[in-house]
Amino acid sequence: MNSQSGNLDLNRIRSARKQKGYTLKQVAELTGYSVGYISLLERNQKQPSLTALRKIAACLECSEVWLIMGEYAEESRSDRADEAASAAHDYVMRRENRIPMRIPEIDVDYSIFTPSSLPGGETAQITGLIVHLKPGCWITERMISHVNYDESVFLLQGELELHMDTRVYRIRQGDSFYVPQNTLHNYLNLSGEEAVCLVYFSKLIY
Repeated sequence: MNSQSGNLDLNRIRSARKQKGYTLKQVAELTGYSVGYISLLERNQKQPSLTALRKIAACLECSEVWLIMGEYAEESRSDRADEAASAAHDYVMRRENRIPMRIPEIDVDYSIFTPSSLPGGETAQITGLIVHLKPGCWITERMISHVNYDESVFLLQGELELHMDTRVYRIRQGDSFYVPQNTLHNYLNLSGEEAVCLVYFSKLIY
């Protein structure tokens, strides 16, 4: 899928825009970008910067992850019988079927290990990721907050410096922390080895 290889598939921008009842002009005015630029993104003829992706997601009241995982979602809803697609609709997701995810301009490896839906068509209510963070790297490019979901992180390996609003914490292997929605946060890998985290979001984000 494109979001794994670095070439994002953004077919969800148009559907999210229409669901909100916005025109291209309205999205352009709300985000500060041109109508032509938004149109190119919707048709997958241009790749957005991370700043643009965040602005558009905020405008459409969805997560940037949801926008870039559109192709995977379409594959999962298809009639293909392969194991990787069906894994997104089961109680169990095998290690080999974890879903790689890349966010533009962030050199961090994410791997989703929770399904998007359950047998019987029920929608999953949380998202779990394994995150591999290189030494000396921040998890994201600036302090961010999640508008409508909480985040919980357990540090499996390494040492982090956690910034939450104006507070700074040292997080060691085996420690965990909780980030409520609308709380500015970011964290840095302080150790000389790769940091490995288990991250849970309190809603489905893909």
